Amino acid sequence: MWQLVAIVLIAVTLFYWLAFMGTIWCWLQVIFCLCQLQFVRATIWFSLGSGMLFWWFDKDIDFDTWLRGSAVIVGIGALGTFARYHSKRKAMQAVPAWTAPAEATGNIAPIIEVEYKRLPN
Repeated sequence: MWQLVAIVLIAVTLFYWLAFMGTIWCWLQVIFCLCQLQFVRATIWFSLGSGMLFWWFDKDIDFDTWLRGSAVIVGIGALGTFARYHSKRKAMQAVPAWTAPAEATGNIAPIIEVEYKRLPN
């Protein structure tokens, strides 16, 4: 009988321990992904971490409400990724690889004059 009680208590304790570690893991992933400028991944981890915090502290949250809020948050992250991509692409187009000097007209290559002399036999 005591073994059955121990198994149930260990299972419940393990469930809550893994849920707590999962919450910490989600929030650490948010920080790591933001440091790497991976906004979509960061918002997905943020949504999961927020859902876990709602589960821990506010038991009255509806899954559909959380899912819609998560979709909005991930959409904001996708917009952030698009803005980063667009600004990086625009910056690459704005800086030319090489510009000719202002005084260069026509031929801008250096003129090299070579004299050929015939060697005596």
